[in-house]
Amino acid sequence: MTGRALELFDVTFRHRISRPKFANPWQTKPGPGVLGLNFTIEAGQIVGLVGPNGAGKTTLLRILAGVMPIDSGKINLQGVELDTANGPIDRQLRANIGHMPEQVRWSGSATVGQTIQQFSNMRANPVTPEKLLKLVGLSAKYTSPLDELSQGMRQRLSLAVALMGSPKILLLDEPFNGLDPVAAKSVERMIKQLSKQGVAVIISSHQVSGLVDLIDKLLLIHRGQLVADGTLKDIEEKLGLEDRIELSGRGKFPELTELIGSGIILEQSIDDENWRCTIQHADESSIKNIVHAGHSITEWKRKSPDIVELLCQATGLKIDEIGMEIQASNMIPLKTLGEEE
Repeated sequence: MTGRALELFDVTFRHRISRPKFANPWQTKPGPGVLGLNFTIEAGQIVGLVGPNGAGKTTLLRILAGVMPIDSGKINLQGVELDTANGPIDRQLRANIGHMPEQVRWSGSATVGQTIQQFSNMRANPVTPEKLLKLVGLSAKYTSPLDELSQGMRQRLSLAVALMGSPKILLLDEPFNGLDPVAAKSVERMIKQLSKQGVAVIISSHQVSGLVDLIDKLLLIHRGQLVADGTLKDIEEKLGLEDRIELSGRGKFPELTELIGSGIILEQSIDDENWRCTIQHADESSIKNIVHAGHSITEWKRKSPDIVELLCQATGLKIDEIGMEIQASNMIPLKTLGEEE
């Protein structure tokens, strides 16, 4: 399946926060949210939605899941603009988009199979529980009470509920939280399988490293605004963070400037008999030169940018200005919104 699964045009939503006055104690004002978002997602694409805590990732997912109405802008699903002529927009979104929230507290004596059937009845969406549970690898837990499920199994159950109705787009909010490496790999395989079937998948995360080998595209969000959009490679090149390697070794620190040709030394450190450095634009011959010069390299690897590096380069802000949490009281939008601020 090809084509555009989802398009956002200047989408804005702002939470209302209290601004009481004597004459109007219930008065509110615009607070944090998402501001003027524009992006396109193709069918079958796996997209990473990345930003620090409080950046607006969960707000955006709730908008797309039909939980929150937008203040302005428009949303296209599969090339068709959503409007009220075809029914409530939230219902149109829910009919096409599956949503797996970050935290679902599955508990109680009800079995996994009963839970799936209950959700099917509530949504008037007939499903075969056995088939759905097989898809997420929970067939063996059909008669197990919710209280007996591990964290990984609970995540699979959340995914099963999100997949009801065969959605064209799947929203996953921090799907790898609390999972051991084996369970995380299993979820990754399921995501790739759904992608091959034409399902567009949006994965919200505050980490880039865990998504590098999974996503086709990255949306970097900060203070409710999209600050980078593209493949990780394209974004790295645009922000000057491409083609970097980390080297670690033992013994005397090498005279790198004579060995790496046109490479650029970005960082270097020495700790007792160990040394470490980050080099940009170095090729394999540079590493060979260091070894041939008699230096011991214990490890070398490509360095992917972390979220702080990406945000600093994309916004021009310093590390201490980025902050990993943004609260309503100190939100300062990156672009001017008017005097109401």
